[in-house]
Amino acid sequence: MSERRQVWVTLSTLLTQLEREVETALDQSARPDAALEDLGQQVRQLGKAQFKANALAEDQTAQWEKAITGLETLQEQRDQLVETVSAERVARREMELLEAVLPALDGLENAITSGRRYLQVRDRASSATTITPRQAVLVSPADRAVLAGWLEGLRLVRERLLAILEAGGVSPILTVGQPFDPYLHVAVGTSSEGSGPAGTIVAEERRGYRTANGVLRYAEVIVHRPSEARSA
Repeated sequence: MSERRQVWVTLSTLLTQLEREVETALDQSARPDAALEDLGQQVRQLGKAQFKANALAEDQTAQWEKAITGLETLQEQRDQLVETVSAERVARREMELLEAVLPALDGLENAITSGRRYLQVRDRASSATTITPRQAVLVSPADRAVLAGWLEGLRLVRERLLAILEAGGVSPILTVGQPFDPYLHVAVGTSSEGSGPAGTIVAEERRGYRTANGVLRYAEVIVHRPSEARSA
């Protein structure tokens, strides 16, 4: 039996006893002071017991409320952790998708560079005085217009991919004319051609890209290294 239930049972017993003693006292014309004093003492003891039970119940309630508050705090922390982990996963996945665009962009840039070189060779060939009729067809204005239109289409696709990267917070790493930075560049060769202090980037072999959080792909570059005779 719980302590609170025991108190109420005791109180009911005392009330019943009080009623009987009062009836007995009235019947016998006796003074009920002694019975009332004894009953008062028992009621005071009962009050103390009830106070103790109430204090215990309040303490238990406070402990339960504290435990519930702790559980709610843990749940909030867990929810925040899940949100943080999910955001990190989404950001990492976005970077992976953007990084997957880079090889296609490299292919477009190589094709555009090769096409422009071919146009230069073609234009020089068209100005030659001795060419065969078949060569004349290959270097005709119509053929040049087709090639130029194809290169323009590639350029537009390249610009579209660059816009996608820029929207994702990705920007190209500056190279030519910049000092070599091991945190941004990878030197794949050196050259004594050009001017400027040693360590200046003179050519770009493969473009690099970076985000606000770091390097997405290092730029591969050629670094200026003056010859000994020139430096002397």
